[in-house]
Amino acid sequence: MNCGEEYPIMGFSMNGFFFLLCLLAISSSSPSFGDSSEQIVTNMSYVISARNLKPYHWRYIKVELPPPSFYASASIELSSNVKLNLEHIDKYPKMKLQIICFHFGGPPLPDVSNTAIEDLVLNDLPSGSVGDIQNLQNEEQCYPLQEMMTFKLSSLQITPGVYYIGLFNGFGPTRTQSKMINRGSGYSFTANITVEGCLHPRMWGEYCNRAVDDLSMEQSDGRYNETVESIAYRNYSRTICTQKFDVNAYALTVMEAVEQVRIRVKNISEASRNSGEFSIMLYARYNALPDKILYDYTTDISEDPLVIQLPRAGVWYFAIEPVFKSYVQEGMQKGNIEPCYLVEWEVIACTQEKAGSNCTWKQHVLQAILYQNQNIPIVYLPDRGIVFSESVDFYLEPYLSKSSYGNGHGSDYGWTYFLLYTEQGTEGYNTHIQLTSDRKLSYGLYIRFGGLPSLDMWDYSYLDQTSKSNNNSMFKLYDTSQEGINLYILYPTAGLWIIGLRHPVDLNNQSSPRTMMTISTEYCPNQCSGHGTCVYRHDLSKSADYSYCSCDRNHGGFDCSVTLLSKAEQRLQAIFLIASNAAALLPAFKVFQQKAFAEWVIFMSSGISSALYHACDVGSWCALSYSTLQFMDFWLSFLAVVSTFVYLTIFSEPAKRTIHTAAAIITALLAERGATRSSNIIIVLSIGALAFLIGWLIQLCTRCKSFSFPVGSSLKITERWRSSKDQLLGLMMAIYRYFRWGYVLLGLIAMSMAAISWTKEDGETYWIWHSIWHISIYTSAFFFICSKAKTQNVDNQEAPAAASYELTQQESFASV
Repeated sequence: MNCGEEYPIMGFSMNGFFFLLCLLAISSSSPSFGDSSEQIVTNMSYVISARNLKPYHWRYIKVELPPPSFYASASIELSSNVKLNLEHIDKYPKMKLQIICFHFGGPPLPDVSNTAIEDLVLNDLPSGSVGDIQNLQNEEQCYPLQEMMTFKLSSLQITPGVYYIGLFNGFGPTRTQSKMINRGSGYSFTANITVEGCLHPRMWGEYCNRAVDDLSMEQSDGRYNETVESIAYRNYSRTICTQKFDVNAYALTVMEAVEQVRIRVKNISEASRNSGEFSIMLYARYNALPDKILYDYTTDISEDPLVIQLPRAGVWYFAIEPVFKSYVQEGMQKGNIEPCYLVEWEVIACTQEKAGSNCTWKQHVLQAILYQNQNIPIVYLPDRGIVFSESVDFYLEPYLSKSSYGNGHGSDYGWTYFLLYTEQGTEGYNTHIQLTSDRKLSYGLYIRFGGLPSLDMWDYSYLDQTSKSNNNSMFKLYDTSQEGINLYILYPTAGLWIIGLRHPVDLNNQSSPRTMMTISTEYCPNQCSGHGTCVYRHDLSKSADYSYCSCDRNHGGFDCSVTLLSKAEQRLQAIFLIASNAAALLPAFKVFQQKAFAEWVIFMSSGISSALYHACDVGSWCALSYSTLQFMDFWLSFLAVVSTFVYLTIFSEPAKRTIHTAAAIITALLAERGATRSSNIIIVLSIGALAFLIGWLIQLCTRCKSFSFPVGSSLKITERWRSSKDQLLGLMMAIYRYFRWGYVLLGLIAMSMAAISWTKEDGETYWIWHSIWHISIYTSAFFFICSKAKTQNVDNQEAPAAASYELTQQESFASV
């Protein structure tokens, strides 16, 4: 690859692109060395083993791409068992789609706003080069998950840094809603990523054939060459002479928030200056190598210098190329001219805790203090001033700038900046900024990552209710009024954040502290709006934590602020789910009538515990803790099913007590280990059916003993077979007379209805189908109990037949 070669289009801005695609990711790393080129090595190789995602579950993967000097390209492979027909994808409910989302800096949240949902890319992703993907300008983007997804991404297409990939099996407000039953199609996936880098630190690019001169190596301590009042200057220069008009690449590290980076050219050789349409093109790009297509800034520095206002902190890359504007002139003169020129880089910053225009405004570095609160692990406070050791806020007025600068926006306004650094690994938390006052606030709030904000350059802003950055999905306002500003930055990128306050300047210094400011890191936004609990998890790479809200059944959304059920709907669902348990009175009454008091206790307890559990589940009233009520409901329901089967057998009372004890232990374990698993129903039915079969097999074995003949019996084989056959037929007739088969049929019908309602349950219709389940399962138990016609032992029923057989046998002996 030549330095002037054009690469596949894949534009990137810091606020946005899908570098994302590079994300696909990772779990356990094992470095290895590549053999495709002597200049390229495999820096990292990650593999995620097969993982399963249930409906409305999701997982994140953190991927950290190293700086360009260690990163040449990344290859990503993702495989899953998702069978999605993209030609008919418009027929699928969007909220139930299996999707994959990408986000720079922090975990993606596709359901915070409608942006990701509305912009959901419904076309097939290319497998291979992503150069065909264009116009992906959102900072978060989602795709339908496919069976195989493969990407090959170079360092020219995506910038290094931290990326997150999110895999979602359904999304929307109900994703975080508490669900007692969560059924639907799950899927499994595996992923791996390989990151390749260059063996030589000065050779960068996808093929490690692009030399980059690191300007920052000259002043690794970051000191400035010259300081004039509050303005500091740091200068770098290079003399460039090239006969082949090669492209020269340079890297400059900006270690803090500065005012300007200025690049200009001097001392252009006379031959080059007189050659006609000769230009020196400069391409600048933040955090990645630029070229003719991929750049953040460009200009002809032979005409005017390039000035980057308020650049972000990080590494800036520059490509300088001498060119002729005319192709004809280029062909005639390129080989005869050796352009020489001097390029100077000048970094302009402020000292003495100043910032802004002419370094006239204050800036304050905030200290991160561990707070050890259940929801607030870190607070940010100034390193001096009016703060208290246990406080999470501080008075704002003592820190405001006292000078103003006429910049066309009014001379009576100034800026004050607060700098805070968020640590790596906290991208899965949230930054909370709050201002409260007893009077109307007159502040404009501007927030920017990596650089000083201004009226024209910011990532998030709030001026008033009519001027705010609502278009950004990771910015959320709460309870904002004229006297207060309360906002969250969701899952912010780790690094330097600068909060700029534009405010009136009190030249007379007469204002008293009346505004409190709070800046903190919080696990869950707005404390889950009081409708959920904060949950903490590891991402699949095990390198970062993230937190999210687990909401109650009536609320959803990332912060549990979305009301999914109105008060009327809640009352209706509560009535159905609670009242349907009255069906437990049917089997309880029947067994009480038969004096089966153990079964009566089980059925009554099952109905009561289920009613109490659902009263708590719908938010009406909780007699005990939610987990305790859930355990009692499922345990006693499982035990009631087994007891119904045992009641229909002919075990003796000691045997029944033994079976009830064993069943109580087994069903308690099932309810404790995973009460809501669908497989539990099959296990419980199997236990009950097994007890039923064992009881009748014991009866059969008992009957078989009566088939023996006295010693010396000379009955023929055919007569013995006929006698055995008669005995078996007699046993079958006894079983037939033991049950009322009409009730058995009704019980099977009711059980079938219960099975149908169980399979029909989902998030939207759970309440009605589960109510039908209550009625059906208790009604089936009632019919099965009614089907037991007699309670006496079958042996007693067959006694006359046995006596008749013995008398016949004795007569035959006598005749002999």
